[in-house]
Amino acid sequence: MTPLPEKFREELRKLSFLSTGESSPNPPVSCLISDVENTRILAKGRTSPTGGPHAERNAYDEFLKNGFLQKRHNVWVTLEPCTHSGKTPPCLDLILEHKPKTLYYGRKDPNPLVRENEGLELCRRAGILVVADPGLEEIAEESLFGFFSRIERKRPSMILKTALSKEGFFSPKDKFPIRFTGDITDHLTSILRAKCDAVLVGPGTLFRDNPGLEFRIREDVSPWAESGADVLEFEYGTGGTGTENFTGRNSGNTDIPDGNGGFGASYFLKNVLQYGFEPEILGIHRKFRERYQPYRIFIIFEERNIPDGWIEKQREINEKNGSKKCVFLLNKGAFFEERTKEQLRSLAEEEIYTFDPKTLAEECFAFLSSIGVNLLLVEGGNLMYETFSPKMRKNDLILKIQTTRSVSDGIRPSLTTNEKTLLWKANVGEDIWEAHGCLRV
Repeated sequence: MTPLPEKFREELRKLSFLSTGESSPNPPVSCLISDVENTRILAKGRTSPTGGPHAERNAYDEFLKNGFLQKRHNVWVTLEPCTHSGKTPPCLDLILEHKPKTLYYGRKDPNPLVRENEGLELCRRAGILVVADPGLEEIAEESLFGFFSRIERKRPSMILKTALSKEGFFSPKDKFPIRFTGDITDHLTSILRAKCDAVLVGPGTLFRDNPGLEFRIREDVSPWAESGADVLEFEYGTGGTGTENFTGRNSGNTDIPDGNGGFGASYFLKNVLQYGFEPEILGIHRKFRERYQPYRIFIIFEERNIPDGWIEKQREINEKNGSKKCVFLLNKGAFFEERTKEQLRSLAEEEIYTFDPKTLAEECFAFLSSIGVNLLLVEGGNLMYETFSPKMRKNDLILKIQTTRSVSDGIRPSLTTNEKTLLWKANVGEDIWEAHGCLRV
């Protein structure tokens, strides 16, 4: 069968990237409709923001608007069409109605509601050729790994992020907040927030940094891209299966090592670097900033963890983005003033959740899965690293950002990374990004 054409591959990858971060709890699926010779894209679609149409429905809407109702065609989709009704009708019905010559798909849907009905077999019975395409599977792995984790393991995938001084410290000894990373990294880590469904910090980071955790995008990012931010060289570590270099976005090399971290999460993080400065993608994220806002997760052990002015700061973020995406997890053994709890409730869509410190990670996973979080970004500090890193599994990553900032005496992160865990590293402006796979503290 015809392999996935390169121009289709790049278009599908971009579509999946655009839906990542705005579609949860639905998976960020991408879909193309082509002529039967697989030489021309007739229509394209991606999963809409939460509650909207799925990728196939958006693609067929464009297909019909373009006047192709009677045209023979093929469908390329990263996840098999759904077979159940939710907020939208089943996509399978659309496929059976329009009867493409060939349905190419990447991965089967692990959702039990889809598995109850053998949609692919129904397509075959209708005379549609059904093909599992390796290229589509690759795109599915790098964009849907968090969804697969939530459905199959009842927990989101996670990325633990830390930025280090030249000496390997993530914080000075006095814990006074200082900036480590350069402008390019700051922009790209904000894009990373947009691509994650939730961003989490612990009580120490809350108290000392007074964090917002929202997705922000600056207007003056173009000069950074022109300075070389969009030309990347990836060097693979022994945590994967190879040591070859990757240069540029069009080299055709798609063999990111699997290793302990998992192929999908590793390639996803690489896509953040490669697409983080692309004008079209930046424009969409800037225009629809409010759609890409992650849940802001705050782990609070005691009331004194809450700094002055932080509640008002969160209220302003909510008002700016037209949503209440704060989530608060409070230590069930600690006392909180009723007034404080009422203030926190006013900032959140969900009720305040209480946890037992002994089972924080498990309870956090269960709660986040229940609200549809597919991918979690943990931004520190050591209490959170120590809580979550022992729970790392395939397609969980540590993102270690090595900076040029010097700190004479400081605190090292409670994360074990070495050449055996390294999947890849890349120069990003003045910093070095390293992706590390599954490990234990």
